[in-house]
Amino acid sequence: MNTTTDKTAKYKKDFDKTVFLGTKQQLKITSILQQMERDTELSDDMRLELETYATQLSIPQSSEATHSTSNSSNDSNKRHFPRYDFKEDYEEICGLKEFGFNEKSGNIAKEYATWFRTEYLPKFLPMPDSEQQYPIATALALLNCKAVLSQRQCIPMPYFIGNNGSGKTELGKTIGQHYPKQLYVEVRPGNTGASIRDVLDEKFGRGDAGLCLIDNFNTNDAMAKWGAHYDILLANNEESAISRICGASNDQQKSEYRHYSYKIFTSIFDLTKGQAPEYAEIERRTIALNFLEGKPANNRIMYDWEGMSRVFARIWGDESMDLLHKQYAPTLGKLGRIKPTAIPDSIPAKKWIICQVPIAVGVYCGVWQSIEEGIEAFASHFQYLKGSKQAGVGSALSIVLTKWVKDELPKLGEANRNNRYASEASKRIDIEISQEELIKQITTRMGFSISRRDIDELITLMSNFGYNYERVGAAMGFVKQQTLTKK
Repeated sequence: MNTTTDKTAKYKKDFDKTVFLGTKQQLKITSILQQMERDTELSDDMRLELETYATQLSIPQSSEATHSTSNSSNDSNKRHFPRYDFKEDYEEICGLKEFGFNEKSGNIAKEYATWFRTEYLPKFLPMPDSEQQYPIATALALLNCKAVLSQRQCIPMPYFIGNNGSGKTELGKTIGQHYPKQLYVEVRPGNTGASIRDVLDEKFGRGDAGLCLIDNFNTNDAMAKWGAHYDILLANNEESAISRICGASNDQQKSEYRHYSYKIFTSIFDLTKGQAPEYAEIERRTIALNFLEGKPANNRIMYDWEGMSRVFARIWGDESMDLLHKQYAPTLGKLGRIKPTAIPDSIPAKKWIICQVPIAVGVYCGVWQSIEEGIEAFASHFQYLKGSKQAGVGSALSIVLTKWVKDELPKLGEANRNNRYASEASKRIDIEISQEELIKQITTRMGFSISRRDIDELITLMSNFGYNYERVGAAMGFVKQQTLTKK
């Protein structure tokens, strides 16, 4: 056994001993990790293997963990490791250790892409037309916008569409694990365009392009909330990802905002179905992937991948520059020189420009064996999209609730306001409504029964329509966000 192998074994033994320390186990693990970082005899792969080993140790919760976290939050150096949730139907954990690393491998990208496509996606994220969608999802997951960046190069924006609990957000967050925490941000339905612009400028304005997960994207109210800032969604190349504000009266106010980032959307709404004309421009920049109903999220393994950004650095980092110059760059160049007449008819002309980068990424990482194979995969995918209904609009509850909120709720609110005998509470029914009353209205007016297991989806859908879930009177209910005022 060589010296470095001996060292790896020694560190693992040190980790194993921490199980006897009770609530002080976390501190000891942190100390060992800091020692590892200073150990120059360890390679990056060895550190990653050891970090992964540490994440699989059971960390007991201290009694203080259930109380205020104000004290612990001040310690920015403290490392908190996840506890994995084992389920009876899975014998092994899905994480870095299962993937493993071959130090002698000449191309870690191909090893990882193969694992992601054949092991991770089929086990956790069921997709229709999986033969084509899994390779495309893998290529999109491996896309690093800074590594393939040029000012005019368009980066595709994945649009994950499916019912609640189908795995859209899970895949988005999995891709987010590839980025350092400071280069990853999540956008929620309640965020305004200006607030998103400010966050992206703060995170990525210095040139370190990262990932922005736009979760639960709602086509019903996004334009109203985002207003003039919706061009943030259109910025899928660096040259166009700058917003300028003219005529600022305050000299200290920023006049230029940079928001270039790799964006991923998750939604239950189809971008192509009768929406505002602005969505056509967003849709042109996206590649849609459908998700099946799948298992509820709480039946899948919950995970966190410490060190995943280190893996991604090996794929796109300095040590891979030779491969990038020899393999990736020529592949992208060849794709750019293909004549439009040589592109399959099923790939829309406006989509071809955003297909070139993921095809080049896929060939470089071994998802496809050739450019031709990558082109055929996208051609088959777009053909499939033409003949299929998007997965996200099939939820019976979403269809019924959408119709009720748009058609029935305004009529009901107006009728109550015109009724001189109606209570003040009932006159506000279209801006605040109790959960019990909402379920009653849906049941009586729409003939649709809402069970307890539908409540989480109901809350999510109402959030998409601009309603906060909070206390209304003596019970929980929904309050329209723009009506909220602080006293």
